[in-house]
Amino acid sequence: MFDQERTVKKSIALLAAIIFISSIAAVCGTCRIPARLENYAEDFLYQRLDGTSEDIKIIAIDDETLEALGPYSEWNRRIFADLINLLNAEEENRPRLIGVDIIFSGTGDLAEDAALTEAVSQVQNVVLASSLESDSELLKKEEAYYTRTFISNEYKPYPALAEVAEYGFTNVINDSDGVVRKAYTRIPPDHLSFAYLIASKLADVPDYHTREEVLYSVKPGEVEAISMARVLDGSVSASHFAGSVVLIGAYASGMLDSFKVPCDYSREMYGVEMQANYIAAFLHGRVVHEMPKAAVFALVLLLVAAFGWLAVKASLRRSTAILAGSLATYPILAFAIFRIFSVKLPLLAVIGGFLILYLGGLLYKYVELLKKREQDTQKMLFSMAESFAEAIEGRTPYNANHTKNVAKRCVEMLDYINTLHKEHKTELHFSENDKKQLYLAAMLHDVGKMDVPLEVMDKATKLGNKEEHMKDRLSIIMLKLQNDILAGRKEKEAAEKEIKKIGAFLENVGAYNCGRPLKEDEWAEIEAMEQGYYEEENGERIPYLTEEEKADLRIPSGTLSDDERTIMQSHVVYTDKILSHMVFGEQYKDVCAMASNHHELLNGQGYPKKLSDKDLSVMTRILTIMDIYDSLIAEDRPYKKPKPVAVAFQILDEEAKAGKVDAELLEYAKALYLKEKIR
Repeated sequence: MFDQERTVKKSIALLAAIIFISSIAAVCGTCRIPARLENYAEDFLYQRLDGTSEDIKIIAIDDETLEALGPYSEWNRRIFADLINLLNAEEENRPRLIGVDIIFSGTGDLAEDAALTEAVSQVQNVVLASSLESDSELLKKEEAYYTRTFISNEYKPYPALAEVAEYGFTNVINDSDGVVRKAYTRIPPDHLSFAYLIASKLADVPDYHTREEVLYSVKPGEVEAISMARVLDGSVSASHFAGSVVLIGAYASGMLDSFKVPCDYSREMYGVEMQANYIAAFLHGRVVHEMPKAAVFALVLLLVAAFGWLAVKASLRRSTAILAGSLATYPILAFAIFRIFSVKLPLLAVIGGFLILYLGGLLYKYVELLKKREQDTQKMLFSMAESFAEAIEGRTPYNANHTKNVAKRCVEMLDYINTLHKEHKTELHFSENDKKQLYLAAMLHDVGKMDVPLEVMDKATKLGNKEEHMKDRLSIIMLKLQNDILAGRKEKEAAEKEIKKIGAFLENVGAYNCGRPLKEDEWAEIEAMEQGYYEEENGERIPYLTEEEKADLRIPSGTLSDDERTIMQSHVVYTDKILSHMVFGEQYKDVCAMASNHHELLNGQGYPKKLSDKDLSVMTRILTIMDIYDSLIAEDRPYKKPKPVAVAFQILDEEAKAGKVDAELLEYAKALYLKEKIR
């Protein structure tokens, strides 16, 4: 539809602007596009787990502890005093250091507070936790306003306890996507973080910045965690913690102290586990060094500019090879630099720049073809259509390129008919605006599939996701029959016959479960299974097949039931509803009708409106033929194998004879595509 080579040659200046924008996006950390995907990509590439080299153990306030000692809100502080005394009872078996990730703010029972203060004061190996609260104020300097953030409050140990123990704050830093990637070291002038304070007491650690991005050493649940109840009742000896760094903290979901972490998106990590990771990171330099923004800008600009220059200068084949090589090489380079220097290079800004430059010519072709006075409107419509197509095709692998293929073939058909018109072989002729309208209609004709449930769209077999449940049930029934034979509850010959029948069905279920019409002997085997059941000793009957499974297996052709087919066909109704809310303007006034009517047939037997030939324009008829044709030859449909091109046109011939599709237009399509096939 568009002259790519000619457009690319004219778009060097605009490509330079795209390169510049990509570089800016990389420099502005929170403005990376898209920020969340950038974070996920960096987490995937850079997060490497190698275990903590420190002997760190967790004494967990877990569900077992809460069950043994009662709700945490009802605890007294003597429990922690007893635990500290127990761990430090034997000089030779003392922990190296005890970190209590619990905030003992505010005075409580005097005797209990005194017991905890006494327990902590008797040893020099306890670090306690605090929490900082911040606030901000708007200030004015000269003529400019700015916001100052300050520490407004600190929830720290009660005064008597604070005098005898060191403490550090445990606040976490959530990124915009809710994942905790950074850790505090300090907040000036004199607030040290809990983990940094512990690491400083264990060894000489570098003077890190206020906050640092750290690399996690272990995933959630991988630090050794022992229930606090087991330590207190003696089930686990205090000597087990000799020489270790012991962290005491919440380890139950009800205590609301867990967070999303970059090393494992599948589950959250408890705060005390995160402190263990931070301690190991500070001790062993597992801290990411922030690259200067100017250097990031220069690097991204250089890489993307170099790729852009090569992509513009090279042929399409060579630029594709350059793209593939760049996409494969850059992550390897970034990872190598990270392993050597602990510096993260931006990923999506660079990779996105490569992709944008590779596809950039297509964008500028649109700009070249659009009229000056309609530039903004047309650009919006075409980009919208592309976005809808990506959204539709991204929902399911079984619809991967259908929309784009149909649009491409529709335009090819119009161009071919125009060629025939120039040769005086047809009176039909289409303008450039006709091609734009049909292209937009084709790109939007399946937009209603966004409202169709994926379980219907992705149903590759008759049973769909019920197949595994059916197999499990039948396998269990076979085992029960075998047990019945061994126990003498059922006659061996009859039971073995049932086992053989079920086994044969399971072996052939793939053939029955496909979308093709079944043979008589296959129907017979399904009917036999429908009547079968297993009878328990108590007389309860377990049918071999459920009613839903029976109904699905009796689908005569394809993989959808009547109800599911109705749901699938409803996508054109949704297409009409969606597009009816869009303003296409006079130039594209026919787009909605063409897209919404692509399943209508000339004989009035289509859906959903039952329109007839007098209601359907020539371009709508072309869209209908191309939609059917692409569906027939598609290689990614779950319910059928692709048809050869010649066979697809034989099927379309039958449709034309039945008065469903336009016979004249079909002849043009056959001349176009069968000719290409012969070549």
